[in-house]
Amino acid sequence: MTSQATAGMTTSDNKLWDILVESAKERTTIRYSKLARQAGLEHSQDELRTLLQRIRMYCTEHQLPILSTIVVDDVGKYTGLSSSLPDAPWERAKVFDYQWPVTS
Repeated sequence: MTSQATAGMTTSDNKLWDILVESAKERTTIRYSKLARQAGLEHSQDELRTLLQRIRMYCTEHQLPILSTIVVDDVGKYTGLSSSLPDAPWERAKVFDYQWPVTS
């Protein structure tokens, strides 16, 4: 997301985006609980799910790899929380290969 595209985003959206982008650049998945902790949403699971859905929608609308597909459950298994393709490792590969801009 560029600064122009993120003009209507909240601080939470941007923070979550940046955390996911950093994980993607490192070519790693991120556990749901770690993401919640880093985003300061460990007590707001509904908000975290909503933000992940918004990121998924943004990526879909802008024809980007679905960034939120790198989120896995707490045992490291992909759960499909953020993708309708729960067995789609190729989508994760696209996420890892994409040159993600940061919001700031």
